Amino acid sequence: MPCISIGDTTINYDQSGAGTDLVLIHGLGGDLHLWDRAAPIFARHHRVLRYDVRGFGASGKPPGPYSADLFSRDLYALLAACGVRHTHVVGYSMGGVIAQRFALDYRALVRSVVLVSTSSEVGAAAAATWQRLAERLEQAGFDARTADMSRAFAPGFADRFPAVLSDVNRRTAANDPCAYASAARAMGTYGWTAELSRLTAPILILQGLQDQLTPPGGAVKMSRALPHARLLMIDGSGHSVPIEQPDVFHTAVLAFTAGADLSGASAPSPARR
Repeated sequence: MPCISIGDTTINYDQSGAGTDLVLIHGLGGDLHLWDRAAPIFARHHRVLRYDVRGFGASGKPPGPYSADLFSRDLYALLAACGVRHTHVVGYSMGGVIAQRFALDYRALVRSVVLVSTSSEVGAAAAATWQRLAERLEQAGFDARTADMSRAFAPGFADRFPAVLSDVNRRTAANDPCAYASAARAMGTYGWTAELSRLTAPILILQGLQDQLTPPGGAVKMSRALPHARLLMIDGSGHSVPIEQPDVFHTAVLAFTAGADLSGASAPSPARR
């Protein structure tokens, strides 16, 4: 897969398919391989760009601090390098945080947004939890507890699909602890619910009803703040909607992007913000 230099790091990415552009942004601890199943399906209708966020996968892992603003600027530079001028943006978990910041910062580039298992703000208790995790990783790296991703799934999922959990845990433990910690700190320091009313692009919010990491209340709050949002609550799914409910995820995204394309949905131009 190609890799390009962006600022102080390198970004690993893959681009395939034809049609209107669509970018896929993975979550904390993941990489572009989260989309191995989805990318070929989406590529039947879109030119799909998936990439490793800085600090993860085969992208560079420069020292922190990281921030949602920094991740957003990385994505802007990547899109420019890949010739993407107007795109659907799909962000999962941390990727949803990046997608929101990107949509707020670069509205003219955004055709539509799909936010999966994410939120627009972090409360004090959650922020403290992220900071504790970051400190633990910086001091001791990953262990069985910090690499355990069982809560990223609906109750009972891991018992039914132990190999899936084992693979996710293995991928999590393979991350660079310091880079992961820097991203974790970034995920504990954002809040822009009040800004969301500026977004005029169509937005789809996908939320698992059994999500133990980002409970459904955050998705409801986002949907109320966004002027053009649709909220789909998915029963039987936890945080990992693309893994737990792939058929629902693929169908919902493609139906939504097709509607946006047919309606000629676009963001305001030429203003960046």
